[in-house]
Order: sequence, then structure tokens, then C-alpha cells
Amino acid sequence: MDMSIRFPNLQIYFGYVGRSVSVLGFEITIYGLLIAAGMLLGLLFVLSQARRQNENQNLYLEMLIPALLGGIIGARALYVAFNWGLFSGLSAAEICDVRNGGMSLYGGILGGALCSALFCRIRKISFARMADTASMGLLIAQIIGVWGNFFNRESFGEYTDSIFAMQIPMGVVHPDQITESIENHLVLAGDTSYIQVHPLFLYESLWGLFLFLILLIYTRRKTYQGEIFLRYLAGCSLGRIGIEWLRTDALKIPGTDFPFFLPVCVILFAVCGISATVRRILWKKREAGRRRRREERYAAEEKTTRNYDAIQAYENVSDEFWNTEAAEKNTEDAGSAEEPSKKAESIQENAGDSGKEEPSAAEKDGESPENGGDSSTDTDNKVVENDETAEPLPADGEETPEAEPDGERPPEPEKMS
Repeated sequence: MDMSIRFPNLQIYFGYVGRSVSVLGFEITIYGLLIAAGMLLGLLFVLSQARRQNENQNLYLEMLIPALLGGIIGARALYVAFNWGLFSGLSAAEICDVRNGGMSLYGGILGGALCSALFCRIRKISFARMADTASMGLLIAQIIGVWGNFFNRESFGEYTDSIFAMQIPMGVVHPDQITESIENHLVLAGDTSYIQVHPLFLYESLWGLFLFLILLIYTRRKTYQGEIFLRYLAGCSLGRIGIEWLRTDALKIPGTDFPFFLPVCVILFAVCGISATVRRILWKKREAGRRRRREERYAAEEKTTRNYDAIQAYENVSDEFWNTEAAEKNTEDAGSAEEPSKKAESIQENAGDSGKEEPSAAEKDGESPENGGDSSTDTDNKVVENDETAEPLPADGEETPEAEPDGERPPEPEKMS
């Protein structure tokens, strides 16, 4: 059986592309391995985001188990419900066997979201906050897991001759996926007939990568809890509109050939996209109102503070004024207190000057006490003595002694100042 896949317009040829690998005797599909790898990388990203946002990482690990179980059950149940004709005669074990594909993306999202919401309600935590972070990890799992369609040769589009046109051997494709347009444009290469179709897995993976980058920007500018989850649903729905329109194996509304998820994607995109945008606009208006009120309150507080500072400045000036007057008054008091002492000093100086006696004849002649002269000058209440010993002055109330018999009068005492 030819297991090649070719991209003729890109000049890329794969001679053999297997659907599974054998590990220790167990056959494991590459689709399952890619899903597991995508989930692991998504979980690592979620934990890193939780750590960066200072959230409890254990809560995400606990939520992973119910979300995973709910996602698998929902994805398989929705696929079986819309393709019951393929499973009507099979047993329950065969219906639950997902190793060969048969999963619905929106069924998985719905089942995982319901179980996660139930978990958050039981633990009494915000589902919107956790859904914002978990949706980014889920998108990583989709980007990687969708490449399983390449190995399974399923979920491709109608005929195309674009640069990304993919050729698959007609013998390895399920007959229900081959439309009339595809069959009319078969390509022969030797003895093998190839169908040439749109590689929808590549489109979906590239769209998911673009959406991941957009959501990563919104994560840093998130305005409310749940915004990233709403934009994730809106972005995935927008991308799935084109995917569902081109798919040849899309789930059909029972009794019609119209894709079931096409109107669902349109409604989901409109509801989630409009809701996320409106809530963001309202949040910005409320934030602008809060900012304006804060500025007004700040201006009022600043005005009050300015008036208080002016009052404080006036009080300080008055204090300085009063301190200046007090200092001047103290200076005047000190000056007035010094005047009597200065007067007393001047009186004492004058008294000292007047108490001095004129120099004696001996001093005028150049004789000094050292040369035998016995005259002395006393400025502090002293009397000049003659050559003879001076008698003491009479005390107050006593009479002046009479003259000596020799008729000489005693010398008069010096007037005291």
C-alpha cells in the first residue's frame, strides 16, 4: 500500500508516512502521541503562567483531571452522535475506542469546560480566572495535536491547485471523504491515483499559532477576568468557519448535507467576540471615570494641602516676627541693665582720678621713694602723710583735736570723694 504524501507545488515529497509506531510490542498511533505531547506542553505553559501571575499551580493540576476526562468523553460522544451510522452495529468497547480517531473539537471543549466549571464551583474559586490561563494551554495542544490529521490522512478539504495543495493516494482515504469535485480532479503518478486537496491541518495549525500570539498580547493587557477565554472561543470559531466550510468529512445536520458546526461557529464567534469587545469598552469607560474621580479627589486634597501649607507659612512668619520683637526687647532690657553698671564704673573712675594727690616737692625734684623720699600716693581713700607721722582721723561725731602747744595747726585731712 502506498503511504506517501506529496506537496507538488512546494516540491516536497514524503515517500512513507506511517500512522502508528510500535513501542515494546504495543501499537501507538502518532495522532495519540501528538495529542499527548500537545497536552504536556500546554500544561507546562499553564503552570508557568500561573507562577508568573502568583497563582496556585496545584489548582491547575487538580483541575486537569476532571477537564481531561470531560473533554475526552464530550469529544467522543458528540462525534458518535452525529455519525451514528458508522457506530450503530458496534459494541460499547468499539464505540469508546478512540485510537483510530473520531473526536469532535467542540465536544471536547464543551465537556472539559463543564467539568472544569463544576470543579471550580466545588472548590469555590473563580472559573473565569482559571479559564483564561487554561485556554492558552488548550490552544497549544490544538496547534500540535491537529497534525495528527496529517498522519491519519483525514479532515482535508476540497480540491485545490494552490501552493499548499496536498496529494494523498486515493486507496488510503475513506470513500466517504471523497467528493465529486475531488474525484473529477484525480492526479495519476505511475499506477497510483492521488487526490489533490486542501491541507486543513496546516491551515488550522497556522491559525492557532496566530491566535496564540494575539491572545498572548491580550494576556498582558487583560481588563477583566474571562476576557482571554471569550476571545479564545471567538478566535477558534472564526478559524473553524473556514475549516468547516472546506472539510469533506464535516459533521452534517441529520437529514441534510449542511455542516452542523458552521452555524454554531458563526453564533459562537458573534456572541463571544461582541461580548468580549463590549465588556472591554465598558471597563475602559468605568476605568476612565474612576481615574477622573481620583484626579479630582487628588486635586481637592492638593488644594487643601496648599492652603494648609500657606497657613503654616503665615504662622511661621508671625512666630519669627514675635521672636524678633522678643529678641529686641531682651536686647533693650540687657542694655538698660548695663547702663547702671557703666555709670558706677565711670563714677569710680572719676573718684580714682580725683583721689590722686599732686606730686610732692621731693618727687618734683626727681626724688623717688627709692632715693629716700617717703611720700606715697593712695587712690583708694588714703591720706598723704608728711615727714612726720600722721595722726589718725577722728571718727564720726568726735571733735577735732586742739592745736599743739607749739602753736602749730594739724594738717587738714583730704576730702573723700
